[in-house]
Amino acid sequence: MILALSADWAQLYQMHFAFSSYISFTVLEFVGLGIFQIVLIAVVATRSVFEEQDIKEILNSNEHEKLEFKTTLRWDVNRERVNKDLEQGVMKTITAFLNSAGGTLVIGVDDQRQVYGLEADMTSLAKQNHDGFENHFNNLFSSMIGPEFRQRVKLSFHYIGDKSVGLVSVEPAHRPAYLKTEKGEDFFIRTGNATTPLKVSQVDPYISSQWRR
Repeated sequence: MILALSADWAQLYQMHFAFSSYISFTVLEFVGLGIFQIVLIAVVATRSVFEEQDIKEILNSNEHEKLEFKTTLRWDVNRERVNKDLEQGVMKTITAFLNSAGGTLVIGVDDQRQVYGLEADMTSLAKQNHDGFENHFNNLFSSMIGPEFRQRVKLSFHYIGDKSVGLVSVEPAHRPAYLKTEKGEDFFIRTGNATTPLKVSQVDPYISSQWRR
């Protein structure tokens, strides 16, 4: 089909443009393709620069109601082994953002905004790259929060120097989100720069004020 369209355009070009006898349609095709590739590279490069600037702006900020840092997703840097409590901590923060005004979680950066990176996390996975990291993140999210909320959460990867970090952008949820654990379900919200659990007696009034308007 592409070849047929190309032939049609070539015929129209020869019929309607006087300079077609001097410049062949094939030359124009290659020039056009070259220009398109240059523009595409420029767009990608510009986007990367803006993303890098955004990450640097985030790293210049302190934790607040809509921003939190996590050193890793699952690798315990002190014990030098996988710690599933850390995974629960990440999902707890995301749940709190869902139940509040949304927010951004940066994985791979500690509380002092020092970049640790995702490399230790990825090394602990069967598929040791960003794709493997996202697959594991998705599995955790589905089991602990629920796949119906995944569309509210965007995971992207960015480089700070030679280390990669994960940026989790969370939109407010359309309904209450609960964190599922072995002990049951818990409800979290953001209060300042902290993730706060609500007691059973506090959950219903909060839900009424947040969603039943």
